Amino acid sequence: MRWSQVLFVRATRFGACLLLMLLWGCSSTLPTPEAAIDPNWLLSGEVLFAEPVAPEMLPDDDILGLEPEIRRYLAQIAPDESPQQRLVALVHAFENRDFTVQYQADRTLTASETYTRQQGNCMAFTVMMVAMARELGAEAHFNQVEVPPVWGHEEAQTFVVYRHINMVSETSRGRRVVDFNLAAYDPVYDQQKISDAEAFGQYYSNRGIEWMQQGDMRQAFLYLRKALALRPESADLWANLGAFYSRNQQPEAAEQSYLQALQLQEDHNIAISNIERLYRKQQRFALADQYAEKARFHRQRNPYYLYYQARNAYEHGDYKNAKRQLKRALWRHENDHRFHFLLGLTNFKLGEIEDSLEHFSAAFSLANNPGTQQAYNRKLEYLRNQQQ
Repeated sequence: MRWSQVLFVRATRFGACLLLMLLWGCSSTLPTPEAAIDPNWLLSGEVLFAEPVAPEMLPDDDILGLEPEIRRYLAQIAPDESPQQRLVALVHAFENRDFTVQYQADRTLTASETYTRQQGNCMAFTVMMVAMARELGAEAHFNQVEVPPVWGHEEAQTFVVYRHINMVSETSRGRRVVDFNLAAYDPVYDQQKISDAEAFGQYYSNRGIEWMQQGDMRQAFLYLRKALALRPESADLWANLGAFYSRNQQPEAAEQSYLQALQLQEDHNIAISNIERLYRKQQRFALADQYAEKARFHRQRNPYYLYYQARNAYEHGDYKNAKRQLKRALWRHENDHRFHFLLGLTNFKLGEIEDSLEHFSAAFSLANNPGTQQAYNRKLEYLRNQQQ
């Protein structure tokens, strides 16, 4: 058994994992805030609900709990084998559809709910797999993958950020990754082990955003408030709270929430973009322009934004500009296979064959995902056929 391999679990539908934080906006020196920040007031909810929300009202979901039916199922999974071998058998059972999970982007569920309803997003699937792996006796923890921002072609000034979480099991024989979404995971991305409390904070925040989208603002606030009770140091969660207050036409509370996020992480893209839009809506143009400039400053130094610009230039036949942007991107992050592959294509279009081969070679050596390598081979075969 090769524990060094990455084990990708195929879901019935792929899409962006975890709840996409489309917080209608998105992150030099920050402008001096005009509003004082009162975290206790923000966390009380009284601006919306007339009185503070009591701590005992916060949700306490049994996130990793397993129903007896699930425990009985797990008990018969390779019962005489080691915990690691039992985990392999469990993953094979999922691949063989002994139990299924249909991908639903807006379904952040507990472990038992995911198994019973047979649906969920990446957080739901990972929660279920961590709980089941631990029930089998295997080591399992949450792993946060820093999936790069994505810029849409239609509106280059906005982008989408989401946190992708999968499960990792580590033993003396190596590291195994169990991931719900092949499209979102790539070993080249930065990633880190996170605690159960950190993962639960993201779980509650996702649920809060889902409740907000469904129009249940009280439940939304309770879940967002619980997330911050677990992770008060998270700029992401404060930015989400700001989005909640903005949705509920509470600009002062939204502003304070975004400023709190920026105190914790001054280059937080979502908070910067959201507060810039908030100020612009309030016709506080001087402040809005300062935050807009800060957002541009960070985008122009973000290798993934540079990659987006290079891809757009390549698609429009502007190969020299594409090459320039890719060189800048690689200077900041040299280990992303996509940068190398696109630069290989660009060099090829410019007639720079030796440079093209060098970057194609780098792309294949960095792309650990066989599916990506196959896609690259198909593209190169297409180019070869065009030359004939």
